[in-house]
Amino acid sequence: MAIQGVKLKDIALEAGVSIAAVSAALNNTGTVSRSMRERVRQVAARMNYEPNFAAQLLKQKKSSDIGLVISDIPERIFGSGYFIPMITGFIRQSEALEIRYQIEYHDPSNAEKIPALLTNGLVGGVLYGGLIQPSLRNWLAENPQFPFVAFEEEAVCNVMSDFSLTFYKAMQYLIALGHKKIGYIGGPCHYRRQQQIESGVFRAIQEFNLQCNPEWIVHLNLNKDTETLCEAVEWGRTLFARNERPTALICSDGRATRGILHAACEAGFGAPRDFSLLACSSQTEAEQTFPAVSSIAWNAPEALLKGIFLLRNLMEHRLLDGKKILIEPSLTLRSTTGKAPQQS
Repeated sequence: MAIQGVKLKDIALEAGVSIAAVSAALNNTGTVSRSMRERVRQVAARMNYEPNFAAQLLKQKKSSDIGLVISDIPERIFGSGYFIPMITGFIRQSEALEIRYQIEYHDPSNAEKIPALLTNGLVGGVLYGGLIQPSLRNWLAENPQFPFVAFEEEAVCNVMSDFSLTFYKAMQYLIALGHKKIGYIGGPCHYRRQQQIESGVFRAIQEFNLQCNPEWIVHLNLNKDTETLCEAVEWGRTLFARNERPTALICSDGRATRGILHAACEAGFGAPRDFSLLACSSQTEAEQTFPAVSSIAWNAPEALLKGIFLLRNLMEHRLLDGKKILIEPSLTLRSTTGKAPQQS
């Protein structure tokens, strides 16, 4: 009868030897006696041990392939201004550099499952986009030799964007246009990007003594597209019905931005005539919205280029210690920012 998921440690326990001895006996490496080799192999056969041939192949000849793991709920991936540029940028950069690659979707609802590309030996290293679950952090701590580079998440090796600094600079631009009343549409603060955006915005509000009334601030759930749009529209309707309103709005999500613009249109307001709007949004999202939205976007080309460079260094053992690369997001001014309107 086959024993499911037999591992080297199971054989070692059954045979009464170390895991290293089992590995040496089964892979014809190391120095173990002939009798021990035969005994370990008999135990492995009795337990119906099936070796991971992909992992063995990787040990014999290290894979030069690279992998990209995308981990988030499907509703936040398809059409996303973050994940879609990540996937397309990864493909383009890999093709340009003539590197073979694989892409895996990882379902974060199965929090205990480790992405297959980290364990099946088919790639030499992984770029990772999405929230790193505790189970994966534990696996990485137990396997520190595996080449792993995270985007926008704390890890030994990562590529991070300084959204805080870029939004702080964007706030200075709005101030130069005469804006002193600021509204903010944010998201869940357990996401690093949301923390960064909020940090930059409110740093400027405090340093330049800007007005930001509590009723001009909202934190949306930012889950499914339809829910996010509806939340933004409802909050926008309340905002634009007020007698006193901000002259500029900062929005941390492209979908919510469309909801705010819709609510403004319903109320007879328009950007940039009656208010300015600046959003965290991809180029595609920003330019497919009317009017085209001034935006700060994740710099996908630079992030992917530097991420692949870092990963290949790790795969070729060029780095002995951790490496962190900081990049600046792209600020693009379009049709939704202008001089502060005169309010009565």
